[in-house]
Amino acid sequence: MSSKTPRTEPPITAVIPEYLRAEGCVLTDSLIPLVNRFRARQSADGTLPAPDRADRALLLRIREEGAAWYRRHALDEQAEALEADVDGWLAAGLDSPPHFGHSHKALPVPAPGETVFLLAADVPGDRAPHEGRRLDCFFALHGASGPSATPAAASYGSPRLGPSLVLIAGSEGAHAPAAVDS
Repeated sequence: MSSKTPRTEPPITAVIPEYLRAEGCVLTDSLIPLVNRFRARQSADGTLPAPDRADRALLLRIREEGAAWYRRHALDEQAEALEADVDGWLAAGLDSPPHFGHSHKALPVPAPGETVFLLAADVPGDRAPHEGRRLDCFFALHGASGPSATPAAASYGSPRLGPSLVLIAGSEGAHAPAAVDS
């Protein structure tokens, strides 16, 4: 019997094309569990208390898998930004707050019908930009209209993402989508 957690379909409340659902399942089966495992070790401010080799190895694996995902989708600038941000955090020490400014700066503004993927530290709107909080990721579809379906997207402090993201898959910090008219 396999010890691997069975795949669960990502929560979806709008009409999402099957190929995007499949990509969400790939993330749900691969990268997202790693991010969630890392998040569980982080304090609310994003630091890791008494970081060890296992923490470093897990973050390096997340960096590798996240950058590979970006590159498979022709998002090389985002891959390089993720690598720079993780490398900077490792150099500063995982017991210091993460700074993911490169990743946020490289985030493209999606047009309606396009997807957006972000792997970075959560940035609430009431704190300094690109500092603090826990590692997070989300894969979402930019809809033409409707309420924000990803409260986590708003917490990234990026009005560039707009109010109509529909969450396809995400780590524990990417909350379940709100209802979206389809």
